Amino acid sequence: MNSEREQHETSQTSKKILIVDDHPVVRQGLTQFINQEPGLVVCAEAGNAKQALEAVEKQHVDLAIVDMLLKNTTGIQVTKDLKSRCPGLRVLIFSMSDEPHYVKYAFQAGVQGYITKEDVADEIINAIRQLLDGKIYLSGRVAQKFPRRTLDRIRAGDLEDSVWEYRPDDRCG
Repeated sequence: MNSEREQHETSQTSKKILIVDDHPVVRQGLTQFINQEPGLVVCAEAGNAKQALEAVEKQHVDLAIVDMLLKNTTGIQVTKDLKSRCPGLRVLIFSMSDEPHYVKYAFQAGVQGYITKEDVADEIINAIRQLLDGKIYLSGRVAQKFPRRTLDRIRAGDLEDSVWEYRPDDRCG
């Protein structure tokens, strides 16, 4: 069992994560899973945009994991609101959808990563660590929706509309 001092030191050196999802079981599951990882700690959970904004105003957060579809708003809007208050905040979208247009709008809103809820748990940790290392992350399921040249440009930070080419069978509309 860790002593109180060890727990305090660990929480001081760990990267702090905010989870934004309107389903309590998802928040709780992610929290338990992430808190088992060395150097990571979930410092706050939010069930809506208001709670997410309150969380980043109360404490330093290194990374937010944001559900794409929340009650009364989207992860895209939550990302914009969070980034307006904390421009350096890293954001990972955690979505039911791997549709290319959602990915496009999320990155254009300021996220640095996108992963689906169908991805395996280890991929979530990998995504978190990549973002905390300053990198861009797309899960394999999401990346396969785009040609290589598009992925290279996204990873280089080129997010203009002209970058977003989809594979022919994944075009929306």
